[in-house]
Amino acid sequence: MKHLLCLLTLSLTLTFAQTTHDVQLFIAGGESGTQFYFEPVGLHIEPGDTVRFIGVTPHHTVTAYHAQHAKSHRVPDDVPPFSSPVVPVTETWEYTFDIPGTYDLWCGPHEAWGMAMRIVVGEPGGPAEEPVTDFSPEGVFGVSGAVLNDAALASANIVDAGQVAWADISAETKVQPLPSDELVGSIMQMYGAPAGE
Repeated sequence: MKHLLCLLTLSLTLTFAQTTHDVQLFIAGGESGTQFYFEPVGLHIEPGDTVRFIGVTPHHTVTAYHAQHAKSHRVPDDVPPFSSPVVPVTETWEYTFDIPGTYDLWCGPHEAWGMAMRIVVGEPGGPAEEPVTDFSPEGVFGVSGAVLNDAALASANIVDAGQVAWADISAETKVQPLPSDELVGSIMQMYGAPAGE
């Protein structure tokens, strides 16, 4: 009986020790044009923690870079493919990260403009520890590859800091030569948001 009580206490302690972390999904104007980003863009959590992704601006997804999504595989090998539906403004989507390692994530509609992030679960490890070298649509497309290669998102830096803000990503990385602001406006309108938001 004493052994069973100890196991129950340990189980309850582990259950309540898990944490939920918030990540906001943004579109914002900036000096280098419209920016699409996760905030924070780098996050260190423990296995079993949950991340709540909050739609602050319209039409974002949270998608793992996974071979079964026809993309570069940039999550731990035992992680199944996952993707949120489009997260509406003020709505949330949650995912619990059980498997340790490094996870690179992207937003389906905004990957080309740099909307990618890195989450380190426990200790860094896995395919995302290698630099991005494939910037094609089947790899890490557009500015997202540069964002994930930015020194601020080195896994050791994320672990040391706990989280990395979008402001910590270098201005050079955020420069978005393609697509044009007109194309951004067209895409935003296609997803139901007025241009300029």
